[in-house]
Amino acid sequence: MKRRKFIQLSTTGSLAGFMLNGHLVSAFTRTQLLNNVPEDIIRDRSIVMIQLSGGNDGLNTIIPKNQYDKYASIRPDIRIKDSGSNAGIELDTSLSVESESLLHPNLLPFKQLWDDGKLNIVHGVGYPQLNKSHFSGRALMSKGGDGTDENNNKPNGWMARYLHSGFDHNDYDDPLGIQLGNKKPADEFHSEDEHKVDINLSGQDASGFYSQLSNIGNPLPEYGDASSEYIENINFINGMEVTATNYAQRISEVFDAGSNKATYLQHDLADQLKTVAKMISGGSKTKVFLLRLDGFDNHANQVEGQGDSHLGKHANLLTELSQSIKSFQEDLKLLGIEDNVVTTTFTEFGRKPVQNGNRGTDHGNFGPMFVIGKPVHGGMTGNHMSLDAFSLTGNVKHFDDTQMQHDYRQVYSAIIGDFLGASSQTITDTELDDYDISRLNLIASPILGSPSSNESQQKIVMTPNPVLNDAVVRFHSPLWIRGGLAIYDTQGRQVQKMTIDFSSGQNVIPVNLGHLSKGLYVLTLTDDSNHTMSSLKFTKD
Repeated sequence: MKRRKFIQLSTTGSLAGFMLNGHLVSAFTRTQLLNNVPEDIIRDRSIVMIQLSGGNDGLNTIIPKNQYDKYASIRPDIRIKDSGSNAGIELDTSLSVESESLLHPNLLPFKQLWDDGKLNIVHGVGYPQLNKSHFSGRALMSKGGDGTDENNNKPNGWMARYLHSGFDHNDYDDPLGIQLGNKKPADEFHSEDEHKVDINLSGQDASGFYSQLSNIGNPLPEYGDASSEYIENINFINGMEVTATNYAQRISEVFDAGSNKATYLQHDLADQLKTVAKMISGGSKTKVFLLRLDGFDNHANQVEGQGDSHLGKHANLLTELSQSIKSFQEDLKLLGIEDNVVTTTFTEFGRKPVQNGNRGTDHGNFGPMFVIGKPVHGGMTGNHMSLDAFSLTGNVKHFDDTQMQHDYRQVYSAIIGDFLGASSQTITDTELDDYDISRLNLIASPILGSPSSNESQQKIVMTPNPVLNDAVVRFHSPLWIRGGLAIYDTQGRQVQKMTIDFSSGQNVIPVNLGHLSKGLYVLTLTDDSNHTMSSLKFTKD
C-alpha cells in the first residue's frame, strides 16, 4: 500500500487486516454486548478452524477398508493401494468391521494423533441441500446455512453471531476473532453491525504507526542470512496492500511475548499455525482463529498415476495438512497450553465417490471432518458411507444425499457449547439451536451440560421407549405457558411439531409417532420464547 493511501483511510473503522509472520491477519470485533458465560471459564480457550478450500476428497482421505474392492472398482485410476509400499495406513485394528479404515499414506501424523486420543473423525458431514458451487457452498457454510429457502440468505456469519452473543469485547484486550491466510475478509465474521475494513489511527502518529506495522513482531531482516526462520515472511511490505486495526499494538505485544518450541516444516499452513501458537503462548485471548488451506478442487491429476497414488496434488495437500497440525499440537504441548485449544477442519462440500476421466474427482456433497486436540473425545463419530449404489459405468449414481450422517452445524454447536461453554441463549443467538439438541460427543469433558443431559434430561419422560406407534410424554412445567413440542432426526431436521399449552405442574402429552421411520430421534419441549426447556432421545421401532 502506498503511504499516502494509508493515511487517507478512515480513522473510525472496526475491522482490518495486516501482515504478521508473513500472513495477512484480520481482526474482528463487534458492537452488541451480551455475555452469557462467566469470563473466567473460557478466558484461555480458543478454537482453530481450518478451511480446506475447494472441496476435499474424503474417500481418498480415509478409505473404507471393509469396502475396499468396491472402492477400487469405482476408482481404478486414483485409488489408494491397500498393500505394498505407499499403501494406505491401517488406522486401528480394534475397530469394528464397519469402521475399519485406511488413512491416506501421507496422513501418518493423523495416525499418531489418533493413537494419542487427540483425533475424532466425523463421517458423512454435509448440509441438507447440495450445492456444487464453491462460492455458494462457502457462503452458506460461513453463515450457518444449508441451501434451503429459509436458511439460504442469512445476513451475517455464524462466528459473528456467536461472538456477538457470547462475549463482551470490552472485557478483552484481544480481538475475539482473527483470520489468517486470506486477503478477503471472511463471511464467517461478517456482521450487520460492523463489517467495514478500515484503519483506526485515532491518537497515533500515522507515519510512525505504519513503520511499526511494517515490522510487526520482527526485527528488520538481515539479507545476508538466507536461512533465517522469518526472513521471507518479514519482507512482506513490497508490492502488498497492508491495512491496520486498533488491535495492532496488542497483537504485536502478544506475538513478541510468545514463542514456538516445536519444529515446523516449510508449509504455508504450518506458518499460519505457528503464528497462532506464538500468539496464544504470548497471552492472546482470541476465541476463534480462522485459517485456510487452498487447492482441494482436484478435477484433474489428483494423483500422478495408479502406481503412484500417494503422489499428486491431493497427496501434497494432505501432507501439508497433517504435518502442520501435528507440529502445532506438539508446539501446544511443549508450550503447556494444549488443554486450551481445539482444532477442526471443514470444507465447502465433498467429492463424488466415482472418479472422472481425468484422474480426478468432481463436486459431491459430503465427507469427513477432523476434530483435533487434547480436549477432544478421540475416536470415530459415524461410519463410512455405503458404496453399494455406485458404479463406474452404466447408470452411474454419483452421490446419495440420504447417506448424510451429520450436519456440519452439529460439530460447531458441540465445539462452542462443550468446549467454549456457550450457553443455550448463545447457541440460540448463533442460530445453531436446532442442531444443538443432537450435539455430537466430541469433547471429552464438556465445560457445561448440553441441552439433552443433566437437569433437562431429568424433567421429561416418554413411555414406551423404544416406541412403535403411540407414546406418552410426561413433563413437569414450573409455569403456565404456551410452548411447543418438536421432533428431530439425527441430521437435525425437524420431522414433527406441535403447539402445547403447558400447565403449572405435571403435564401428560399423548403423541402418535407411527408415521416416523425406524431410527433414533430427539424430542424437545420449548417455552413461549422458543427456548429449549427439556429434551430426550428416543428410538422408533
